[in-house]
Amino acid sequence: MSIRRRELSSKQLALILLLPSILIILCVVIGPLVFAFYLSFFKAEPIIGGISAKFIGFSNYIYYFLKDPLFWSAVRVTTYFTVVSLVIELILGISMALVLNKSFIGRSFVRSIILLPWALPTVVNARMWEWIYAGSSFGALNGLMKVLHIFPADYDKVWLGFDVPLQNMPLIGNFMEWIGASTALNMIILADTWKVTPLVTLLVLAALQTFPDSLYEAAGIDGASSWSQFWNITLPLLRPVLLVVLVLRTMELFRVFDIIYILMQYSIRVVGVYTFETGMKFLNFGRGSALSFLVGLFILGIALIYVRVLYSEET
Repeated sequence: MSIRRRELSSKQLALILLLPSILIILCVVIGPLVFAFYLSFFKAEPIIGGISAKFIGFSNYIYYFLKDPLFWSAVRVTTYFTVVSLVIELILGISMALVLNKSFIGRSFVRSIILLPWALPTVVNARMWEWIYAGSSFGALNGLMKVLHIFPADYDKVWLGFDVPLQNMPLIGNFMEWIGASTALNMIILADTWKVTPLVTLLVLAALQTFPDSLYEAAGIDGASSWSQFWNITLPLLRPVLLVVLVLRTMELFRVFDIIYILMQYSIRVVGVYTFETGMKFLNFGRGSALSFLVGLFILGIALIYVRVLYSEET
């Protein structure tokens, strides 16, 4: 009986200690989510003293799927941003992790400084790249191009412009214009990738350090090349961490807002910016709430595809 009393008191103590966190989560996370989901079924607009709400069912969701061309344009731009960023981050992250997994002089120092971009706040990163991309003579990138004699002294390129690369090429140019792949969007992809690639590198490197050397020694004895070892040993063993990276980065990329809004305001309308514009700028709370949940559904669908493709009993 005394043992049962001690166990019961331990559970009660654990519940008491967790109660403040549970209350905060309910008030800050669960409560606003439930309220936003509730508003998504209403035509909700602010009035003096509160919110005017008229129930309209699934009309907000139907509007985006069938009547709003800006929504599908935002989805295309967001998809391009997500896919291109993921490809670059995975290629660079895996390559850098493979290098850092080797023994060389100063490896610990390099592993330390490689995390500095990731430690920068997004606002600081965005303002830094805004100065780099400045389209006048004081822009750092324009200055570098002139020092290297790539640009003439009297030429200043607008890096955050709305021209579309390869737009003069048949089919490819039309596709790039349709998907919204402007020069500004590509430059923002570069800025965001520079900040987040160290995180991918760190996760992949942590996984690489758990792989037994005996696998590579046996493959080397059998005459397997470096590429064959990477393709048949390293990449399959990286599937669990790649699944985590893909899900986490897709969630962050598909709902991207801060860096694009800081650099371009509403000029590049990804889904996150469009949601903010609808709900906060035009104060259409019902449609803004519905759009935010549509973003969540898109991310959930993509995550399920990742799990379907990469998941196995080993992962």
